[in-house]
Amino acid sequence: MVHDGLQLEINFDPDKNRFRASLDHGEFTVLFECQMPGDDTAPSAAGERLKEFEYAVLGIDDFPAGLALTGRLTAANSLNPAAVAAALSTGNRDRHLIFLSGREATLEQLAETAQLCLANGFANLVAVTGNTYPGETVKENRNRVFSDSVHILELLRPREKQPFFPGGVINPFKYTPETAFPEYFKLIKKFRQGAAFAVAQFGWDMLKLQELRWYLAYRGYHFPTVARLLLLSPELLEKIRRGDLPGVRLSANFQAVLESELKYSRNQFEAAQWRRLELQAAGCRLLGYSGIQIAGLNSPDKIKIAAQRVRAAFGEFIDFRDWAQEYAEYRVKAGMAPYPYQFYLFEDLFSRVHPEPVPVMTAVPPPELSNPEKYSYLFRRFMFPRAHKQMPGTHYFAKKLFASCQECSHCRLPQTFYVCPELCPKGLANGPCGGVNADGSCEHTDLECIYNKMMRLAEWRNQVHRLEEELIPPVERHPR
Repeated sequence: MVHDGLQLEINFDPDKNRFRASLDHGEFTVLFECQMPGDDTAPSAAGERLKEFEYAVLGIDDFPAGLALTGRLTAANSLNPAAVAAALSTGNRDRHLIFLSGREATLEQLAETAQLCLANGFANLVAVTGNTYPGETVKENRNRVFSDSVHILELLRPREKQPFFPGGVINPFKYTPETAFPEYFKLIKKFRQGAAFAVAQFGWDMLKLQELRWYLAYRGYHFPTVARLLLLSPELLEKIRRGDLPGVRLSANFQAVLESELKYSRNQFEAAQWRRLELQAAGCRLLGYSGIQIAGLNSPDKIKIAAQRVRAAFGEFIDFRDWAQEYAEYRVKAGMAPYPYQFYLFEDLFSRVHPEPVPVMTAVPPPELSNPEKYSYLFRRFMFPRAHKQMPGTHYFAKKLFASCQECSHCRLPQTFYVCPELCPKGLANGPCGGVNADGSCEHTDLECIYNKMMRLAEWRNQVHRLEEELIPPVERHPR
């Protein structure tokens, strides 16, 4: 049976999910990321290539392995991973993950796609809001649908006859308090909405990956986490430098090291990246991650090499202190924090694997909330205290004048500290996207991310808890 390009096979066994079982049993899992090609590629051709990748993965017997199917990483016009996944062998679909993007997809459309995935034997779905891309304007993106990953997770929450195993994403590579805390608060909100595991964004700063593990332990959220690692190529390096991979940042020091490696020969550059991957893979295992997801492997042969390298790294690094010493020598040559932004949530990272019962958090100075921000907040609160309970359009001109509001299907100002979430190009009301720049600016404009402002206001009002506890409903956005 075929539905909207997705082959439908009613064959899902709810009691069989090897990916979930591996995480539950503490078996370190290695996923190999497959980026979907552009929609100018025939789905049948993409499916045949995907089967070659799967064949390479099924030959790995040293650790649980599977594929992670993603789309729209650097461009909007890629094939739907859920459609191409129908080419995979029916007996192994419980090994794999499918990333479900909210870009230009309503929640109703995503619910339908998710049910088709489940009917096809794919229960492991990761919710992502979706990216914006270079060249797109703020006006264009405000006219697009971006279904928030928090709301997608509500759709995927396991229920009777809906045995999804949903995951959420996080970008822990944030280097100011105002960008780091909202990112973590949104992850907690995702867990509250049903996420059973977390997948981290690409990054090379192992201190930040340990920070994520310590934060979850500190908060008592003992969820499996998967670190997403990227094997760099000269082409990928250039894309990152151009800003084509949203949320992926390179410090100036690290860029200099990479350029030095590239200067001599492509082979030397590739050898350095394999070694970097080995160190990260072993480090993630020792730091308590449940698995890794390796991207940048563009052929089945690369998957086989990566499996061999990971296996060797696990044998080489058994003790955390030995690994930390090796990584520290490497890190000294390439500072990973994008100076001058160098904030880490905890003191003494890398001093031990697990945090103390009450770890020492880095002292955070009070937020610099300007008087105009305070007066503006107080004025809007006075003017629109019940806006979320009023009919759409009530006091619209006043809200547009004093809060820069857009014309929404319902107002959420009192729930978002009187900062209109539609000022975000994606319209995100439940937390920031992963693409916020190192200085706290929006990935798509030169303006400050609205969640930096909300964080300052929440601290001033002693209501930071609201940033992770309140589920803000979506407004109606319609595709172009």
